[in-house]
Amino acid sequence: MTTAVAQDRRVDTLVGLLDELAVGQRELLVAVESKIAAMRSGDPEAIRDATLKEQAIVRHMSEREDLRRQLTINIARGYGVGAPAARRMSASQLADRIGSTGGARIRKAAAALKDVTTEVAQRNHVAQLIAQNVLRHMKLAFQSMTSGMTASLGYGHSGQTYTGVGERIFDAVG
Repeated sequence: MTTAVAQDRRVDTLVGLLDELAVGQRELLVAVESKIAAMRSGDPEAIRDATLKEQAIVRHMSEREDLRRQLTINIARGYGVGAPAARRMSASQLADRIGSTGGARIRKAAAALKDVTTEVAQRNHVAQLIAQNVLRHMKLAFQSMTSGMTASLGYGHSGQTYTGVGERIFDAVG
């Protein structure tokens, strides 16, 4: 097998791997959306299930990402790039080095992966904010139940917070 044919096969494999990582990111997006829905509905079992699914997807994608890195290094070395420089090389830099249709295919697959990865990061940020707010509200709820003679925090009909009288909830309900 000639070197050019071997490089073309490696490029094919890399494009396939980038496509596979994009599919994994879409699966991750579904898991994150499920987790957000579970957090909004207060369903701890669904939160746990979505989190476990998310972890399994991330583990699999991490393995595939390691393979992508190794493959990128092998391809770049075939174009005269040393291993240290190849490790730092982005997909677009590799595509520039390869040129022609192989480079264009890598660029297209990398762009699709980047788009879905950006969407996952945005939805993960939303999940993080929801989790932080839930924890903050739980802390406030426990403080209002256990604190002595300070104004209690409550929620009005419009969802706005308000402070009540200086009575502990545990004292009020016995």
